[in-house]
Amino acid sequence: MSHTSGLTELKTAEAPRAPKHGDQDVAARVESLFATRSLITVFQPICHLGTGEIVGAEALTRFMDPPFRPPDQWFADAESIGRGLEVEFLALETALTAAARLPAHVYVAVNLSPSACLDLRLSGIVGKSGLRPERIVVELTERSPVADYARLTAALAPLRSAGVRIAIDDVGAGFSSMRHILRLSPELIKLDRSIVAGIDDNPGQKALFAAMLSFASHVGAGLVAEGIETSSELATLAELGVDTGQGYLLGRPSVLPADWSRLQNGSPTCGIDDRHHIQG
Repeated sequence: MSHTSGLTELKTAEAPRAPKHGDQDVAARVESLFATRSLITVFQPICHLGTGEIVGAEALTRFMDPPFRPPDQWFADAESIGRGLEVEFLALETALTAAARLPAHVYVAVNLSPSACLDLRLSGIVGKSGLRPERIVVELTERSPVADYARLTAALAPLRSAGVRIAIDDVGAGFSSMRHILRLSPELIKLDRSIVAGIDDNPGQKALFAAMLSFASHVGAGLVAEGIETSSELATLAELGVDTGQGYLLGRPSVLPADWSRLQNGSPTCGIDDRHHIQG
């Protein structure tokens, strides 16, 4: 993605609208965020379930400005005053800068809305990051709907040609993610925690995973199981043939570079010391 040309005939950035009276507090918080850049990226490891090797890391944004608000609330607030894309791109820049500290063999997954993928600024931000395109996975969120799949496919095409992969997130949590898979042909399918939890005791969930494995094989996509929290869930998924996964059992989101740099020195497996984690 770092060496692609600008996308043509696609959505350009819209000027932020003036906040209404009721938006003043939100606008002040968002303006402070841009002024201080007070957000950080934590990384949660994505692991091979058979070997325990860390193969990737999901970049998760944490906002440090008071008062405490969950990340989704920050993004929703920014969207409500017409600055949602600006906050997404600030989070992306922060994540790609932080990803330079990850081991060279680990890919980094960044969450973006379909609207962000249509924006002309995306290729420039990624190009400046210096990361090899093949190390970048764009996880499509459902923060905004896809109105025109042909247009989104066209926007993603040069990025994918450069080596960037696409993942569809939260599959199993809603029907729209399945439509994303059929229309966008992602390289990765991330199965939601809602269908991972309790899989060791639920024949229906096992059957669903078996069907998804067959489906993924036919469409040429890899599967990632999200939210693995127990040893029995892990064992069941590995027995079913799921290759990769993430979750608190395998490693919590971490902010410390030391957690990742030490992986380059002989410990390239999941299970990072819980004393150095930021949850959530």
